Amino acid sequence: MVHLVLIRHGESDANAAGLLAGRTPGVALTEAGRAQIRSLAGILPFATITALRHSPLMRCVQTTEELLGIITVGQTREDPGLAEVDYGQWSGQPLTSLKEHPEWVRVAESPSTMVFPGGESLQAAASRGIAAAEALVAELRQRTVASGEDEKTQEDSVGIIVSHGDIIKAILADALGSPLDRFQRIAVAPGSFSVISYPATGHPVVTAMSVTAGGRQAAPDLGGGR
Repeated sequence: MVHLVLIRHGESDANAAGLLAGRTPGVALTEAGRAQIRSLAGILPFATITALRHSPLMRCVQTTEELLGIITVGQTREDPGLAEVDYGQWSGQPLTSLKEHPEWVRVAESPSTMVFPGGESLQAAASRGIAAAEALVAELRQRTVASGEDEKTQEDSVGIIVSHGDIIKAILADALGSPLDRFQRIAVAPGSFSVISYPATGHPVVTAMSVTAGGRQAAPDLGGGR
């Protein structure tokens, strides 16, 4: 069986300040965020990791570095498909201000129709994130075929994705068979992991969601705030 562990980057300075980071350059992990990831590495449910794919943005690169200081991964690679949503003119803005924007209702209630001014649509961002996850699952399965082993009897093959809140939520919603317009019903905390298991036949199964080393966290605000 193939498993994907979806890790949201640790707390960033934008998270701490209540800003919608998007692709704003230079958004880094806080010291608390680094500590979150080091603690998270100790509770990951799999000991052997075949491959890791991460967003190219700084906070995910730093999250990956913290993980690799503790766990061993067979292959690590940057994947631009896992980058944060391009929020365009909304990037770097306070979430408290954005919640007063007339289009915020669209983000919350019908995200599949939202195109950020000067940025991309949530639908396009979700599609590339889902495609990146599917590509990693296919790669892990192909390695099984190449080894000549039967996936039903071999040891589990595990991949890690290090990405951002909205991208991970979109991947989880797709695994659950839920349309994008319901993905705001899912919350993933900074410094958390979620797990999707892909049996040889049948539908994917979400086996864990928004697990943190610190225990249960309150659902964050839409847009990735605390």
